[in-house]
Amino acid sequence: MTKPSMLKIIAALMCLAAGIGVLSGCSGNNQQTTSSESAEIVSENTADNSSSEHIQGVSSDESATSESKETNTAELPITQPLELVFSSGAGGWGTSMTLNSDGSFEGSYRDSEMGIVGDGYPNGTAYICEFSGKFDNIKQIDDTTYSFTLKKITTKNTEGEEWIENNIRYIAADPYGLENGTEFLFYLPQTPVNTLTEEFIQWGYGSVGVDSSQETLDCYGLYNKEMGYGFFSYNISSSQ
Repeated sequence: MTKPSMLKIIAALMCLAAGIGVLSGCSGNNQQTTSSESAEIVSENTADNSSSEHIQGVSSDESATSESKETNTAELPITQPLELVFSSGAGGWGTSMTLNSDGSFEGSYRDSEMGIVGDGYPNGTAYICEFSGKFDNIKQIDDTTYSFTLKKITTKNTEGEEWIENNIRYIAADPYGLENGTEFLFYLPQTPVNTLTEEFIQWGYGSVGVDSSQETLDCYGLYNKEMGYGFFSYNISSSQ
């Protein structure tokens, strides 16, 4: 091979090597660009997720604040047994009960029918019930309202049981005012009257003179939600 031919071959090889180097450099740049774009996308997604988590966190806090308005408590805010009465104010019937701060209670119901007489009971007939029980799941709803459920109630005699004593026929009855009730509300003095049901207020008007025109309740109240019955205290005071 002649010297000029050898030089041409060397020159061709050098050009080929240079071309390969250029192509390799372009490929590296493309890979770097792709990697950079991927990093930006990942960064944007991470920011979006952080924003979502922040929103969810605010929502959870708001939910917790809403739930905190109702607070579980072990006792009612009374320092001594509270006397409550359920009555229409007319006729010879009424239910009285003594409520304790832990939700326990005892009481009696009586309805006298002096005109219903017979052999052995010339002094008439009376429907009575002596009972005791316990309210449970006490919760404070707001500054003046509590809620609880009737856990148990026991009567001294079975409904319908009869006996004669002191020339009066006695017939065992239900604990009127508490029967068929599960959910109850307990109102403190100063409860806004416009937040109470008209049915509840009417029971108070008949028994202790509560008037729907009052701005606030001036006694304690117990509301049987299922039956619409209302018990009220005679202690017209904001404290005991």
